[in-house]
Amino acid sequence: MRKRQTRRSVARPTQKGFVLIGMAVGMLLMLATLGMAFDFGRIYIARNEAQVFTDAAALTAAVKLDGTSTGLGNAREAVAKLPGRWYLGTQEFKGVVVEFSADGKKWDASSDAAAVTHVRVTAPANDVEITFLRAVGGPESFTVPAHSVAGTQPVRLTE
Repeated sequence: MRKRQTRRSVARPTQKGFVLIGMAVGMLLMLATLGMAFDFGRIYIARNEAQVFTDAAALTAAVKLDGTSTGLGNAREAVAKLPGRWYLGTQEFKGVVVEFSADGKKWDASSDAAAVTHVRVTAPANDVEITFLRAVGGPESFTVPAHSVAGTQPVRLTE
């Protein structure tokens, strides 16, 4: 009688560990993508929070303008009293700049009160700390500035 020989599958030496290497590379790419999405998501949220604050501040300040220097002071005070917080409500806005203009082109912090019809509010110093992108050579923080302009008279669109 003959013994029946069974075939055993023998992996070639060049194929050993390929799945491990492929999974490691895939996991690294997936984690890098998730980290980038996390950091960019935080930047996007901070940008929206800053823009909402400057929009509200500019509109609030424009309502206070009445053609007097008291009106300019009231506009600055109204911006200072706004409950503006950003970074998911954990930080106050710093360095908020309020400027006035008669024509919407030349901005000055202390314009002629009688001619002022526009106000611009800028929140320049909003730094979001970067967590994951730093690992691949990204910056430690990302500045997210925002500014808004409002006027005392509505703009009429002509057809």
